[in-house]
Amino acid sequence: MKEELIQVINIKIAITLNFLLETSKKFSSINKSSEGIIESYNEIALEADIRKATVSDTFNAKSITGPNSTTVFLIIQAMGYSLSDFAKKYDSLTTKEVEKFKNARKS
Repeated sequence: MKEELIQVINIKIAITLNFLLETSKKFSSINKSSEGIIESYNEIALEADIRKATVSDTFNAKSITGPNSTTVFLIIQAMGYSLSDFAKKYDSLTTKEVEKFKNARKS
């Protein structure tokens, strides 16, 4: 039961971070300027001063125990978002979205 809950939390973190990153990319394409806007795992890693592999694992829910809170906060901050922005999306996720992410990982 605990492992299942941890997996769901990791997936919800990954979905939320991917949503925020995609939102940044859309914003930069609308404004025709990507100056100051983070658009890749590498840019996040450089800005947050963490390994690119850590960023990738977090965005893809690859860690068994999940990312630590500091890592999540650093990634959110590196992308220019607040914890409140993250929480709003995280709290709005449905079971269907979690299942869709799980199924996409299997393929």
